[in-house]
Amino acid sequence: MKWLVLSIFLLALFGCGNSVDTDTGVTDTVTGTRVIVTNPRHQSIDYILTALGTVESIHNPTVSAETSGQIVSIEVSEGQSVAAQQLLTTIDNTLQSIEAGKAAGEIQRQKVLLDNQQREVNRLLRLAQSQSVSKDKLDNEQAQLHMLSAMLEVAKKQSEQALYLESKTRVQSPREGLIAKRHVSMGDYVTPGQPLFDLVSVKKLRARLAFSEHHAASIHVGKEVKLQSPASQATAAIGTVTSINPRINPRSRALDVIVEFDNPGGWYPGASVDATLTVGQNRDALTVPMISVVRREDDDAVFVVDDDHASRRIVKLGWREDDWVEVLEGLTAQDQVVTEGSALVSDGSQLVISAKNPTP
Repeated sequence: MKWLVLSIFLLALFGCGNSVDTDTGVTDTVTGTRVIVTNPRHQSIDYILTALGTVESIHNPTVSAETSGQIVSIEVSEGQSVAAQQLLTTIDNTLQSIEAGKAAGEIQRQKVLLDNQQREVNRLLRLAQSQSVSKDKLDNEQAQLHMLSAMLEVAKKQSEQALYLESKTRVQSPREGLIAKRHVSMGDYVTPGQPLFDLVSVKKLRARLAFSEHHAASIHVGKEVKLQSPASQATAAIGTVTSINPRINPRSRALDVIVEFDNPGGWYPGASVDATLTVGQNRDALTVPMISVVRREDDDAVFVVDDDHASRRIVKLGWREDDWVEVLEGLTAQDQVVTEGSALVSDGSQLVISAKNPTP
């Protein structure tokens, strides 16, 4: 019985010895947060603003009737290109021609009356030299002469009006462009002011762009803007800022900017447009990866390596792109900045540098 107890004791002791040997074989645990670091990089930056907008026609007049009558011919169709002063439609001119003839006849009648009155006044002037006519008679006839002279001028103006209205029966394009819409058909009776055609000029266009209000101070009249439209991806346009709306849109918080440009070909009003506006350059900007920037206590900060520990640096940031950001204050190019793992460390944290990324 004593031998059985001794055997069990020895077996237990042997098992404990194996356990101790196993524990002493474990390697020491590495302490600290594993991170990847890099150095800030100097690079050239173009400060570029982007915006979306819509293409508009600078000149888009509605051609309306200036006289009454029936449409007797239509010379153009929607989508057709027209030149300045090209005939668009013809209105029946029968009434206008009659009025022009009446006005011409009235001019002739007034001329005859004026000539007769002038001869009468000349006769009375000769009699007045020998005092054979009263002064009142002469004054009356001279007044009648002045009245007939004025009536002749009125008749001439009436004739000009009649001829003008007759000329407006041939409706012409006020400028070059495209026929966007036709409002009338053959046989329609039109009156002054009634729309006939919508005309759009596409030789020179403008883009109405919406830039963020944050960039309002950077945008000025005369700045060059590059434009690209999905409607004509093969061609880009270069325009110039011609006007800036002085009010911020209260709904979109955007600033309306007008850019005028020459049509590079295939651009039409109503198309959407992407715009890029370069507002400045920095040929020696200091940048870091965006992943290295953290927000701590309402400040932008990065962590730099100080021996084997993290040291928080408050930084002032500038221009941002997708994966990097400009640092205006708080860093030098010699600092080692924590990139991956920056969100896991705090000021004074012990670091284990797993790798060093190439300078961004």
